[in-house]
Amino acid sequence: MAKIDMYKEFGSGFHYIHSQKKNENFFEKNDNYHLYFSGRVALYNLLKFGIKTYNWNKVGFPSYYCHEVVGFFADLDIEILYYDYNPEANNKVIWEDDSQSVIINVLYFGQIKADLTHLRNTVIIDDLTHDLAGFNKSTADYCFASLRKQLPLGIGGMCKYKNGENIDTDPDYTTLAEKTYIKVLSAMFLKEEYLLNNLENNDLYRRYYLEAEDTFKDPLTDSLMPSQAELILSTFPVEEILRKTGDNISLGAGLIKKSSKFEVIPSRFCLLLIFKDPTNRNQLRQFLIDNKVFPAVLWPNQLNSKDKDLESRILNIHMDFRYSEQEIEYIANKVNSFFENV
Repeated sequence: MAKIDMYKEFGSGFHYIHSQKKNENFFEKNDNYHLYFSGRVALYNLLKFGIKTYNWNKVGFPSYYCHEVVGFFADLDIEILYYDYNPEANNKVIWEDDSQSVIINVLYFGQIKADLTHLRNTVIIDDLTHDLAGFNKSTADYCFASLRKQLPLGIGGMCKYKNGENIDTDPDYTTLAEKTYIKVLSAMFLKEEYLLNNLENNDLYRRYYLEAEDTFKDPLTDSLMPSQAELILSTFPVEEILRKTGDNISLGAGLIKKSSKFEVIPSRFCLLLIFKDPTNRNQLRQFLIDNKVFPAVLWPNQLNSKDKDLESRILNIHMDFRYSEQEIEYIANKVNSFFENV
């Protein structure tokens, strides 16, 4: 098998990672884990189950969230509300405490989470997309996550139900989910070929990724995880992947020189920089892109002024398990070199 000696671009979607056989399956430790096509599909089916079984009638999402995801639940028979919460402000949550209401509590960047201990009756659902290891520690009533942000699967969502619950609301497999998975998998294979210098440019894999991404909002992706994806997932050394990602981020955070222009937030998900001035954020972002380091903004298109302000000053730099110590140093040095010249 050919080996990528040194990445020529960093960040964005995963390339295909060849599976490793192992003895323990992270996702078979508990019969209450259900696997779906995506994280939003996982939550959709959890809400559908709660509406049918417990008469849930109201669900609250934090104002700082991926709003495209919220739109996926529009056809459910439940009132969808936003509560004011911003991970930088870490403000107190105001919510009407009711046993038929549900609140989504996001573990932002695997690090920051709202304090909901004052809610005694509301059903708490943890969104653990940024910290899959949190499934083993969560004290919420339920938890779910998108898997594709931390694992090289391309798709995938998981939900953990309560002991003894009879889940009779799960969907079937859908053709669109299968086709989308094949397109994502093709993009991952093509990206691997590009990184191995077997393709001249990244146009094709990027197009496939973008086309697949656009499909995630389609209601016809309401599906269980395609069987081939589930099989590949079962071969991943998940604990090792998460541990290596955390080690890389710790290394990268230690290499970034302190600056009055931004704060480095410790995270198990990515290297998180919060700037004082959006201009500096935008300049660094463009500099990194010009140098083939592709950071992310979580999340664009916020709705209120406080959340828009944070969106304009935040930058997420991928330093996950894919990269060696040498490559983490390369990324950190790019950040440092930019500020040496500003």
